[in-house]
Amino acid sequence: MECKIGYNMYKIGQAVKKMTDNFTRIPFERLLNVTRLITIFYMEISKDFSNGGETHGFWEMVYIDKGEMICTADKKSFRLKSGEMTFHKPYEFHNLSGDGKTPPNVSILTFECNSRAMEYFEGKIFKLSAEEKRLLAMLFEEGVASYRLQSVNNPLLQNMERVENAPVGGSQMIKNLLEAFLIMLMRHTDVITKQKRTELTVDGISIPDQLREILDYIQESLYGRITVADVARRVNKSESAVKQLFSAYMKEGIMSYYMRKKIGEAKRLMRKGGYNMAQIADMLGFDTPQYFSKCFKRLTNMTPSEYKQSIMP
Repeated sequence: MECKIGYNMYKIGQAVKKMTDNFTRIPFERLLNVTRLITIFYMEISKDFSNGGETHGFWEMVYIDKGEMICTADKKSFRLKSGEMTFHKPYEFHNLSGDGKTPPNVSILTFECNSRAMEYFEGKIFKLSAEEKRLLAMLFEEGVASYRLQSVNNPLLQNMERVENAPVGGSQMIKNLLEAFLIMLMRHTDVITKQKRTELTVDGISIPDQLREILDYIQESLYGRITVADVARRVNKSESAVKQLFSAYMKEGIMSYYMRKKIGEAKRLMRKGGYNMAQIADMLGFDTPQYFSKCFKRLTNMTPSEYKQSIMP
C-alpha cells in the first residue's frame, strides 16, 4: 500500500512538473541600459550664473525647477523654462547661464548609456507632466540619499561618493527609476525641438537672426581679436547699426560682451589645466599677460592666480 501511494505521489509530481514546464518564459526586453551614474545634484544659483561651458563623454540631463536659464548646445542658444528638461549628448559642447532676472533652481543628472534608443533625446525639450515630475522627484530623492558630492563648491566639476548608511539597494533603485523615467519621456507628447527655440528671447522678445549670428561670431572668435568693424562686416551692416541692434537686446556693449566671453573661456582653460597664464593670455589674443590679468580682475574681482587657487582639485 505504501509503495502504491508513493508511486501515485511520484506520478502527480511528474504531472505537475510537466504542466509547469509548458509555461512560456518571456524574457524582459531592454530598450535602455544605463550602465553608470556620474553625478546627481540640485543647485540653487544666482541669476548671473555662468559656468563657461563644458564637454564630456557621457549624457547630461538638465531640469529647471524654478526660473529660467539660457542653454547653449553646439553654439546654438535657447531658453529653458521652469518645468522643462533637456539632454546633452556625449561630447556635445554645452553651457548653462542665468538670464540675469530670476535666480533659477536646476537639477542635473549625468550618466553613461550606450543604448541606441538614447538618440531619441537629441535636440529635444520636454515639458514635464505632474506624473513625470513625481517620478523625477523620487529619482533625485534616492540619488541624494545614496550619494553626495565630494565638495559642494563648483558641483559641475565634482565627483561623487557613497553616503554612509545609504538606503539598501540605492544604486539599483536609481538605475531602475532613471530607466523608467527615460522610457516615460519616450512616450511623452509635449515635446518641442531645440531648433524651434534657437532664437534666444530676452524679456519675451525673440532675438533676430542677425543678432544670433553676431553672438555665434563672437563665440567663434574668442581665440583671436575682433572689432566692431569686423562684426559689422560679418552681418553686412554699418558699425552704428550693429551697435544699435546689440544694445536693443543685450545689457552691455559688443566689446564688453566679447571681453566677458573671453574671460569665461580663460576660466574654463584654467579649470582644464595644461596651460600657464602667459599661454592662456596669448591664446585668447591679449597683448600682454599683464593686460589679461587686469581685464580678468576687473570682471571677476580676483586675479587669474587667485582664481586658479580657488579651483577645487
